[in-house]
Amino acid sequence: MNKNTFDKLNYFSLLNASQNSSEDELRQNYKELVKIWHPDHNQDPQAVDMFQKISVAYDVLKDADKRLKYILLSIIYDEKNFPDMNSLALIRNMRGQEDLNLRAFHLTEITGKGLTYNHLDKIYYCSLNEASDVVKNISRHNWLYGFWGITSFFANIKAIISNIIRLNNPKDNLQLLLHNSLVYKSENKLSEAATLAVLAKEYASKEELFYINQYLNEFSSVPLLNVKKWSFSKFIAQQLYYPLLFVIALVLLLGVINLKTIKKKILKPNVVKEVVVFSNGQKVYSDVAVAKIFDIPVDVYDKKRLYHVVETTPSMYGADKSFDVFKTVEEGTTVRITGYTVDNKWLRVMFDDGEMAFIEADKLAPGIGNDIPLWSKIYKEK
Repeated sequence: MNKNTFDKLNYFSLLNASQNSSEDELRQNYKELVKIWHPDHNQDPQAVDMFQKISVAYDVLKDADKRLKYILLSIIYDEKNFPDMNSLALIRNMRGQEDLNLRAFHLTEITGKGLTYNHLDKIYYCSLNEASDVVKNISRHNWLYGFWGITSFFANIKAIISNIIRLNNPKDNLQLLLHNSLVYKSENKLSEAATLAVLAKEYASKEELFYINQYLNEFSSVPLLNVKKWSFSKFIAQQLYYPLLFVIALVLLLGVINLKTIKKKILKPNVVKEVVVFSNGQKVYSDVAVAKIFDIPVDVYDKKRLYHVVETTPSMYGADKSFDVFKTVEEGTTVRITGYTVDNKWLRVMFDDGEMAFIEADKLAPGIGNDIPLWSKIYKEK
C-alpha cells in the first residue's frame, strides 16, 4: 500500500511517515523536523508556515483515534472539500431531519431550451420514503423537458443513462455513511456509529475496508440497530416508467396508422367488377371482383404518360362510380397514367404525392397542364 494513499492534507508526508508508522517513529521524525524548521533556527521565509504545518500534522497523528479519524476522512474527502475534523455536522434527509437510514442519490436534471439547456447535477440525501419521489420527479422532468433542443437531446440521453448507473453510487454512499458514523461517534451515539460503519463496508474497496474494520474494532461490544433494507431495483424501474409509456404510446400510434393504411387498401382495390351483357342489352355485375386493370410501368422521365384534367372531377377508389370518392381533382392538374380498364373508360392515375386513384378517361387529355412541382413523384427532368 502506498504510504500516502489516504493522506489528503499531506500530514503523513510532512512527517516523512506512513499510515503504519509507530508513535515512536512519528515522534522521532517530528523532533528532527522541528530542529530544521523552527523559526528560531531557520531564517527561511517559509519556516514559520512549515513549522506550523508540521505541528498541526503531529498533533493529529500522534493520537491513535485522531489518526484513524483523519485516515477515514481522507478516504471520503479530497483536499478541497476536507472538513474540520473537530466540528463535523450530521448530513440530514431532504426535510432537514436526523435520519439513520439515508442513501445518496447522485442525479442529473436536464431542461432543454432550444439552442441551450440547463444542467443541474446534485447529490440528494434521501430517506427510503423520500428517494422514490426524488427519482420519479427527476425522471419525469428529463423525459418531459430534457429533449427540447439539439444539444439538450444528447445531454439528456447521457443524463438518463448516468442516473440509472449512479443510483447506488459507492463513492457517494461511502462518504455519507462514514461521515455520519464519525459524527455519531463524536456525540457518543455508539450504536448509531457502529451501524453506519457496518453499512459503509458494502461500498468500500479492499484498501478502504482495512481501515473501516480497524474503526469497527472500537465497537466490538456495541449492539447494532435495525434499519430497513434498501432495494434499488424499484428505483431503476421508476426511471424506466416514462420510456415504457412512450413506447406504449408509439406502438398504439403505429397501430392506428397501420389500421388506417389497411382500411384504405381495402377501400381502394385495384380491380373492377366483371360485367355480363345479355342479348337484350341488360348488364349484370358478378358478385366477385376480378383483376381487370392493365398496368403501365412508371417511368418518371417519360412525358408521354403525363395527362391533365380537362375539368374539375372526382377521382375514385375504384374504376366505377359505385366506389367512394378519393378526392376532387382541380382542372388543369397534371397526373401520370399508370393503368387502364379493359374498356378504356377509366384510367388509373398517380398524383404528385405518389397516391393513385381512378378518373374517367374522358376527363383527361394528353400533355402537361399545370406546372409540375420539383418534389413531384410523377415526373423528373433528366
